[in-house]
Amino acid sequence: MPFRPIILLLALVGGVFAQERGPRASTRQILSGCAAFAPDGTSAAVSVWADALVLEITEPSGKLTHLSRPLRYPVTPGKPTASASPTCKNYFDRNSGLVAVGIGKRFVEDQLEVAVADLKTLTWIGDWGIGLESGFHPSLAGFLEETTSIAVTGEPVSKDGRGYEHGSYATLLFDPTGKQLMPTAQTRRVYAHEIDLYPTYADPRHNRLWVFQCTVLSAPWNRQPLCPIDSMTLTGTQHVFAEFTPSVQGKKRTDLWFHPGSFAVPDSSTVLIAEGTMLWRVDLQTQAVDRLMFPIHAHYPYSEGVRGASTISPDGQVVAVPLTLDELAFPYLVDNYVYRGTDIAVVQVRPLQPLGILKHERASDPVAFAIDHRQGKAAVLVYRKDGWERREFDAAPKP
Repeated sequence: MPFRPIILLLALVGGVFAQERGPRASTRQILSGCAAFAPDGTSAAVSVWADALVLEITEPSGKLTHLSRPLRYPVTPGKPTASASPTCKNYFDRNSGLVAVGIGKRFVEDQLEVAVADLKTLTWIGDWGIGLESGFHPSLAGFLEETTSIAVTGEPVSKDGRGYEHGSYATLLFDPTGKQLMPTAQTRRVYAHEIDLYPTYADPRHNRLWVFQCTVLSAPWNRQPLCPIDSMTLTGTQHVFAEFTPSVQGKKRTDLWFHPGSFAVPDSSTVLIAEGTMLWRVDLQTQAVDRLMFPIHAHYPYSEGVRGASTISPDGQVVAVPLTLDELAFPYLVDNYVYRGTDIAVVQVRPLQPLGILKHERASDPVAFAIDHRQGKAAVLVYRKDGWERREFDAAPKP
């Protein structure tokens, strides 16, 4: 069943915002969005405006609740661009009792607002801001393992106070009210020399920082070095694990990834890696690799491939991967590409097989989606054409 269009939501909460901030009509443009599913099937969809956010909570029974609040760091109307619009992330804790929302202003001021809602009382219980005074570029990463501790992570600020300290990673933990749980200093991890630009992925759910040791040489693709996977504990005592060392034995170099475009962790012994038109499932215990080519239909002057964060269902059985479609614009020069939309590939993890592709159908930005899996169905909650809607796909039985 499609979710209620966001335009109806404005009528419900418009009076509240008028009292709090007196916004102008120009502030009603939705700039960003994000969504998530809880283990019990509850969904949370966030719509970010220039001066406020709206959290739309749908319980398994179908009950719909809207929570809204002014933004701590409002966006000047008309100022945001594609590279400077607010970022949006949201996560549920393992017990489906809390949802944390992170609204960032990366590329502008590196300010992050974190707001936490209690799903039992349907009220906000926490709201706080984090900036460069923390010593790193902050981003909401999610809840730590089975706890209600909220992890904020990012690369440390460089010595000149402007850029990034490559090769290092920082983590701060907060309780749901915003109280810092490590008052002395953040946890620091050093995973590479400063000159190395290895892809990294924070995974609080499994207390891991995943590191891809991908080095690109000035050589043809079939002669590029392999890209091993390491991990280390995100918080607590540092432990480093050599998770996977790829081998071309029986394969071509081009059968493996070069520089991951997306990453997801279904469980503690499985990782998913997407790049270009391929998806790999790596079993860290057996060191086995399975791969799947996305069933895309791009052709010249179009190209389609993975770009952006993937999302995994709470049970780890289904993944949704963004496939960005670009068109080579006239006069058809190299790198003269124009964005044409984002499809969403829905893939079952075991067995590794496609369940379908949700076409963009000229949907407007932002690109925001989440995925759930239960009772033989994969459900995608997606922002499309000024509202949130739900699409379902049949999942195959496990082998």
